Amino acid sequence: MVSAVVVGVETEWRRQAEAARRRPRALALTSAGGRFPLVRDLHDPIAVGVHPAESLEQDGTVDRIPAYVTRDMEPNLHAALRRSGFVLLIGESTAGKTRAAFEAIRLVNPDYHFVSPSTREAVEVLLDGWGAMDRCVVWLDDLERFLGPGGLTTSTLHGLLLPNRKILVLATMRSHEYDRYRDRAEAEASGPGQEAWRQSRAVLRQAQVVSVERRWTRSERERARAVTTDPRLARALAGDERFGVAELLAAGPELAEAWHHAWVPGHHPRGAAVVAAAVDVRRAGYHRPLPVEILQRLHEEYLTRRGGVELRPEPFPEALDWALTPTVPAGANSLLLGDTEYGFLAFDYLIEIVAHEEIPEPVWAAAMELAPPLEAYIIACNAFLSGHFTIAIPALQHAAHAGIGEAEAILWESDAPMRPAEEGLAVARQRLHNLRQEFGIDHEESLIAESMVAFFTMRCGRHFEARRIYEILLNRAAPTLGNSHRSILGWEFGLASSTFGSGAQDEGLALLEAAVRKSAGVLGPDDLAVLDRRRVMVQFLVQAGRNDDALQRLPALEADCSHLPTTHPINAAIRRVANQLREHP
Repeated sequence: MVSAVVVGVETEWRRQAEAARRRPRALALTSAGGRFPLVRDLHDPIAVGVHPAESLEQDGTVDRIPAYVTRDMEPNLHAALRRSGFVLLIGESTAGKTRAAFEAIRLVNPDYHFVSPSTREAVEVLLDGWGAMDRCVVWLDDLERFLGPGGLTTSTLHGLLLPNRKILVLATMRSHEYDRYRDRAEAEASGPGQEAWRQSRAVLRQAQVVSVERRWTRSERERARAVTTDPRLARALAGDERFGVAELLAAGPELAEAWHHAWVPGHHPRGAAVVAAAVDVRRAGYHRPLPVEILQRLHEEYLTRRGGVELRPEPFPEALDWALTPTVPAGANSLLLGDTEYGFLAFDYLIEIVAHEEIPEPVWAAAMELAPPLEAYIIACNAFLSGHFTIAIPALQHAAHAGIGEAEAILWESDAPMRPAEEGLAVARQRLHNLRQEFGIDHEESLIAESMVAFFTMRCGRHFEARRIYEILLNRAAPTLGNSHRSILGWEFGLASSTFGSGAQDEGLALLEAAVRKSAGVLGPDDLAVLDRRRVMVQFLVQAGRNDDALQRLPALEADCSHLPTTHPINAAIRRVANQLREHP
């Protein structure tokens, strides 16, 4: 019996070691034997994403992390960790989210194994052989890097959080990113970006959310004063109370001021432009280190926009050195992180400073070109939502080749199909089969996959079959999602469209009219989905030979879409209809 146990342990050890050899470098944080380390064996917060503070030398050793100060939200955080599941800390950059999460698991989960994927692809790699794991923390710092196809979806989350096992998915996310997925943001995410937004929101809705405030409370400051033997902490406590203590320790305000001042002619304007390019690449959704040659190319537009040669810019190597220089001589954080070998990343504190400024089109293009297909799909959806349509097409094509049916649907709706509809239908059917096996037929993921089957069936010209699929889907989905759910409204429009396409034009137009009216009542008249459905209504009227009716509706539609860019797909389609009516009144 003893020898059997030993053999079993050795077999498991070999299995884990072999799994470790198959893991990408993104999962390289392992202990002896290829296993994931225990939380209690982790001693360096910087290694898991905590921002360093100014270096302090004591007794011959260099300390880059001040003593930890207990935060007021910790009882809620500890309770969530004990329940396991999916825990998400949200707060502004440098609020102390990562440090609080790290210290909490050391206290509550010291005997758990620690798994820290650093790329989107590595999340799915975890599922290979995951069934043997127990008592494990999956660490996802800056969760926005992992959301979406090929990363953390509801399906992947379901696979990680196995029943009857103590598994903890622990993540952090900046408030600005989290706010993008609140319910009030849904109207902004209509159209091509809606599905990617919806999938990410579905993941966030599974989380136990704990908020971390940037500005410290009076009780937190009092606790910090109890350990003021650390001069860094003492200086932060004595600083401007508009800023949080963790924010000052990370030198966030100082970095922001240095970046702003660098634009002054003769200072470091090229360095400021380099930082601006790196920040916008992250804002676009690319959170991997940026190759130096890309950074050198992209920054020129920022420099030109601010004045070009009149700024007396320094040489590029000098600009890069300045951006990489820590804020204090002893070394804390710098505007850019990284090196020429692995690439450069903008310090995340800077992202929120320019959160509402427009991202130049070359930055979108570079981000999508650099990103793997599934990640490029998310960036392409962000580009669509920001008004950059044409440049997103190649990324959507790559994503569609990688199996994302929603990307292919966007291409069809943008009049840029990448392959015959029959092939798209085959992919959609396989995805529906897989999701039904995993979640069942009435899960929201399965229902949306079923709608993609209906969509491609209609694109194949099989309107009677598509109509039947939409009818069955609506009858089953309405009790689950509710009659006013955005997806239900879209599928009602799909039913109307397939009815019209099947030859029942009068019935189809009546259903279209009702669907548009209902959508406008629920979503508002300015919603992109509503405007697009009105555009389809005009097109179908033309197809039915009711040009007079179409001409009556067209001026109001053009006026209501005048706030959209002229290159927006809706306006482009409206122009085609208008030209058709003028040529054949």
